[in-house]
Amino acid sequence: MDGLNFLAKRFQNREETAFKSVEEADKNRVINLGIGDLDIHTDKLIIDSAFKDALNGHTHYTDPLGDLDLRNEIIKYHKLAFNNYHIDLDELIVLSGACHGMYLALQATLNPGDEVIVIAPFFPVYVDQIKEAKGTPVIVHTTIEHNYQIDKKSLESAITNKTKGIIINTPSNPTGVCYTLKSLEIIGELAKKYNLLIYADDIYDFYDYSNSFIPIYTLDGMKERTISVCSFSKNFAMTGWRVGYNVGPKAIVDTIRKINEIIVYSASAISQRAALAALKHRESVKNSLVPIFKERVEYCLGRIANIDGLKAFAPQGGIYIFIDISDTKLDSIEYSNYLFDKLKIKVIPGKPFGDNNAIRIACSNSLEVLKEAFDRIERDSQ
Repeated sequence: MDGLNFLAKRFQNREETAFKSVEEADKNRVINLGIGDLDIHTDKLIIDSAFKDALNGHTHYTDPLGDLDLRNEIIKYHKLAFNNYHIDLDELIVLSGACHGMYLALQATLNPGDEVIVIAPFFPVYVDQIKEAKGTPVIVHTTIEHNYQIDKKSLESAITNKTKGIIINTPSNPTGVCYTLKSLEIIGELAKKYNLLIYADDIYDFYDYSNSFIPIYTLDGMKERTISVCSFSKNFAMTGWRVGYNVGPKAIVDTIRKINEIIVYSASAISQRAALAALKHRESVKNSLVPIFKERVEYCLGRIANIDGLKAFAPQGGIYIFIDISDTKLDSIEYSNYLFDKLKIKVIPGKPFGDNNAIRIACSNSLEVLKEAFDRIERDSQ
C-alpha cells in the first residue's frame, strides 16, 4: 500500500504544484528558468555574522514574536526606507518565510466561506492558501494592455458581502509591475468603503527598478487594515535561510503568534541572526545584488523583442518576466512542454498564475546561461 487511502480527501486528487523541480537526470542538460531561487549565494558578511552569533549562544528558541534585536532593526529599516511606515513591537512577528507569513495571515483572518480577491496574474500559492483557510478565491484580471494596473470598475464588481480582503503583490511575481499611486488609492478607497483587509505581499521591495514602489501600509487609513508580508529571501539572497516577517494590526499579529506556536513556535534562531546582520548591511548588499538582476531583466527583454511570437511587459521590479505567447497559437502548458521537450528549457506555464497565454521566466541565472537559453529559442523560431 502506498498510503493513498490514508490521505485527507482534500489532498487525494491534488495537482502537482507549478514549481515541481527538474529531475536529477535532466539537470545537466536543462536550462532551468522556472524556480526563482537566486544563483548568488548569501553574502559572506551575513554568514560570518550568523556563525559568530551561533558560537555565542544564539542556538535556542527565540521569543515567539521573534528575536528582539531583529524586530527593532526591522522597525528601523521601515521607518528609514519609507514615508509614514511606523511599526510598534507588538505589530510585528518574525516567521519562516513569506509563504509561511501569508498562510498564517489567511488562517488568522478567514472564516469558512469568506472570499478573498486575488489580482491576476498572481503568485499561484495564494489560491491554495485561501482554500486551505476554508476561504474562496475570487480572481480579478489585469491586462498587459493596461500595464497590469488596477481597474476600479473590475475590482469593485468582484466585491460581495462575503469579501474579507484583497491580496496585492507589488513589485509583482510574475509580471514585475509596480502599482501606481492611483492603483493603490483605488484599492485603499474600496478597502475602506467595504471594510476590507489588505494582504500585501511586499517581498520584492529592494527590486524596484523604477523607484515607484509604495507600500500600501503607508497610505492614510491603511495601517489598521493591512497585513504586510515581507521576506529576506530575495532581497538578501537568503532563500534557504527561510526567514521573513509579517507587519499588521496587533490583534492579528497576536493571533498569528498563537497559531504559529502550535506549528514551529518560533523561526530559526540562527536564521533570525543572519537576517539581523543582513539588515545592518542592507545598503551594501542591495547595491551589489539588485544591479545584477536589473541587467539580467533588461538583457532578457532585449532578446524577447527579437523573437517572433513573443512579447513581454517591461518589469518595473522583481526578478521575473511574464512573456505573452498568444501569437504562437499555443497555450501556456503546450508552449512550456514544447520548450522543455525540444529545447530543454524549463519555464513555468502562465495558467497557474491566472493567464494561460503567457509563461514566466526567472532571471536567476547568469547572463551566459540566459544567452544560451535565448539562443536556443531564437534558432528554433527561425
